[in-house]
Amino acid sequence: MMSLSLSSPAIIVAQQPEPAVLISIFKPIVLFFLFAGWGHVVTFLDKDAQTLFLQRRLWNGIHVAAAVLAALIWLMLGFFWLGLPLAMIIVISTIVGYGMYRNTKVPEDLHWGMSLNSFKQKIGDIEQTRAQQRASVHLLTREGDPIAVPSGDDPYAQAHVAIEQLIDFAMPRGANRIEMAADVRKSAIGVWIDGVSYPQPAMESRLAMTVIDYVKRHAGMDVEDRRRRQRGTLKINVGDYGQHELSVASAGSTRDLKMVIEIDRKKATLMSLVKLGLLESQRNQIEPLIDENKHVVIVACPAHQGMTTTLNSLISRHDPYTQSIMTLEEEVEIELEGVTHEKIEPGTDAEAIERRLLAILRSDPSVIMLGMLSNVAHARLIADAAANVRFYFGLRYEDTFSALKVWIKAVGDNELAAQSLGALVTQRLVRKLCPTCRIAYKPDPTVLRKLNLPPDRIPQLYKHSGQVRVGRERTETCPSCLGMGYRNRIGVFEAMVLDDKARQILASGQLEQFRAHLRRAKMLYLQESALLKVVEGLTSISEITRALGGKSAVQTAKLP
Repeated sequence: MMSLSLSSPAIIVAQQPEPAVLISIFKPIVLFFLFAGWGHVVTFLDKDAQTLFLQRRLWNGIHVAAAVLAALIWLMLGFFWLGLPLAMIIVISTIVGYGMYRNTKVPEDLHWGMSLNSFKQKIGDIEQTRAQQRASVHLLTREGDPIAVPSGDDPYAQAHVAIEQLIDFAMPRGANRIEMAADVRKSAIGVWIDGVSYPQPAMESRLAMTVIDYVKRHAGMDVEDRRRRQRGTLKINVGDYGQHELSVASAGSTRDLKMVIEIDRKKATLMSLVKLGLLESQRNQIEPLIDENKHVVIVACPAHQGMTTTLNSLISRHDPYTQSIMTLEEEVEIELEGVTHEKIEPGTDAEAIERRLLAILRSDPSVIMLGMLSNVAHARLIADAAANVRFYFGLRYEDTFSALKVWIKAVGDNELAAQSLGALVTQRLVRKLCPTCRIAYKPDPTVLRKLNLPPDRIPQLYKHSGQVRVGRERTETCPSCLGMGYRNRIGVFEAMVLDDKARQILASGQLEQFRAHLRRAKMLYLQESALLKVVEGLTSISEITRALGGKSAVQTAKLP
């Protein structure tokens, strides 16, 4: 008999039990998804039976009984993969049975089909419903009803997603313009916000072409015609940002296609001269002139710099109940009460416009506004009539004296041009600093002297940021401007208002003496007006440099 002592060197090693897998991990997953799918289908059938009053409780009982029977047969067989198809056949048979019973109780147009095409149609309906729910932008009919959002295999489905991404970027930032250009190799997209283009990620060329076709189609334009210049309008609903109108213009060639979308072009607001941005000294010179019913007032600026808003703000100072006020425009952007607006079609020839203008003059008006002086042949007619009628019109020139020379040359008579001219206003729009995130700083005295600003009277200026401080060290994107540092725009002006002495000097052709006389009358140059906006804290030096820099100025910007 063998014995072991505690001091024995023998070691007894106990065997560790091996782990055993009692059930497959895969099978419970299969059961879970089958049960979830059955529950989803039965819930749908229950709602359908309730809506159509088709013995809801009876069919619920049948579905549950079939599921219990399927489970018992499955368990009794004891073989998972054999019991699975049998159980599914039992459950599906009750679902099919409900469909057949339902088709005998409802009109034919509500029948459920059992074909593959019918199944695909149901799947398509589900995708369509989900697309409507997910969409942040809905296109609208002319009556204001939503247009179905394309989904699935619809060739415009991706196009809608693409235009939705552009609108989702544009709306919160107050954009007013979207530009797209595409050819067979590349595309370019820019969203204009407060006069600056923010480039967007380029799309695949074919998708960009499809986006343009998609917008044209719903704007009432001819999709097949890619060369002719076309215009159309389209309404959209952008959820929390409400409804908006898109003015669409497109043109192209055999190689490329371009589209411009202007957002709420016709919703221009009428502003007072103060809100436009005219300085007090400029208003004091212009307002007495408005009371006269004679002379020409010219507004000169490049495109997209607020010419129409300024012209409408000027004529709104006249009383339409005591004066006859008429306009002749290609696009009536602001309807003024008591003012007779006449529209001319784009591309109308100069002779036809002249006949319309003569007809207006025969009606003895007090004030006439032309959207823009499109033909120099009209200048002599306007100058001749300006002794008894106030004229307002626009010119596409960048500076005051260039526009003045064009007016004199178009009239063809120095004395008549001078005697008929009341004022010439040049303007630019500059972005306003976001008041939430602008940063104050002490300016360099040397820089101030170069700008003819007194350093001892300007303790601080402001610059754009786009960031707000959260706590001591962390910063976040500004919630007001969404990181751009600017929000909205204001006008800066150069107002040349002529008195009798100024007209006499101008008639003699002495432009340098004319300029000196205006400066003695406290006329401010455009740059000086802009710098006063900087001193007020409304804008920044970098912004007026961009806006007043002419053609060489940088026209694009990047988010910080």
